Amino acid sequence: MATVKGSFPARTDDTGTGRDGTPVDVAFIDAIGDAIDAETLSATNPTVVTADIQDEVVAARGTLASVDARLDVEHNEDGTHKALPYATVTQLLGGIGGVNLVQNDDFLLWPDGDAAAPDGYVLGGVGAAVARTGTGLGDTSRKIGDFACKLTRAAADITLTRSILAAAAFTRANFLKARYAAGGMWVWCATPNAARIAVYDGAGYEYSSYHTGGGSWEWIPATRLINNAATVLDIIAEVKNAAVAAIFSGASLAIVDSDLDLPHEVVCPVLYGTLHFAVGGVLAATANVGRFEPSRSGIVKDVQLHVKTAPTGAEIDVDVNTNTDVPAATVYPTMASMFTATHPMIAATMTRMRCSVMLTPNALTTPSSGVGTGLKSGPQMRSAAPSKKNNTPNAAIMA
Repeated sequence: MATVKGSFPARTDDTGTGRDGTPVDVAFIDAIGDAIDAETLSATNPTVVTADIQDEVVAARGTLASVDARLDVEHNEDGTHKALPYATVTQLLGGIGGVNLVQNDDFLLWPDGDAAAPDGYVLGGVGAAVARTGTGLGDTSRKIGDFACKLTRAAADITLTRSILAAAAFTRANFLKARYAAGGMWVWCATPNAARIAVYDGAGYEYSSYHTGGGSWEWIPATRLINNAATVLDIIAEVKNAAVAAIFSGASLAIVDSDLDLPHEVVCPVLYGTLHFAVGGVLAATANVGRFEPSRSGIVKDVQLHVKTAPTGAEIDVDVNTNTDVPAATVYPTMASMFTATHPMIAATMTRMRCSVMLTPNALTTPSSGVGTGLKSGPQMRSAAPSKKNNTPNAAIMA
């Protein structure tokens, strides 16, 4: 048991006469006091006395019986923290509305062909090459969804930019300043220090770390505090420093209230609905039965036809045209059928027809795949059929 008596001055008892032994004088008492002070007071904190420490310990117990019991709430016996149920980044994003703002985040839409920038993206850099990869293609690389985007650098660094808010739109969204734009993409690359992403707000960039070059898919995040001088909001894929290729997938960007990195992709909401074109009266061969100008690209998933009175003697033939100009023209566009040969038809004596697999709309500019080529302007319904009444074509569109 520890004791302070060992620090007291040497002393001896008297022999009973009261005339010998250690004299108890001021010097002896001071020496005992010094020994106690040395054991109970700190030279570093000379004003803190034992009573203060006792009071602090009792206060530190809180409502528990001891300080040890209080510490046991959050710490293991070895001092490490217990695994407490903290909210995950995914849960935080859900709580504050972390919606992916990147349209065509899965690189599904390529209306200008497999060797042009996917819908909504702008390719930059001298000698830059872009290609669609994924299901049914020569390069089947993909991560999120059926397709991905391959960027190949030549002599100069290249970028693929997706505008989230252009300058005109940002003027109405300046409340986003001082919030965080949390972005990220899945990236595949076989060369280190070549592929990365960036978030740009018009005032500056926030760059991610580079892909390690390990030849596998890695999630690469970057989060930028939106500057008070911000004018736009973009997410950018980059290939730099070497003449190599990298593949990107699952582009994501969400507005969050804290400096968080996205832990993985956040899927962008997709709209799916039906366009209804009703034609009354006697059916005759004609063009421009109905027209729809979408605000963004989409895919015609299937076409359904219905007539009140079944045709006799011949089928009802209905075509669906789309804008094939590259880039898409808004005035006097070139319209072409979305079907290679057979159009959606209602056979004689029938009143309904639906094409979804057998007559999948074919590619607009490349024959490699009918899915993902997209709808740039349209659809425009055209019909050529015998005289029947109440022809009702529908086009189911995903955008």
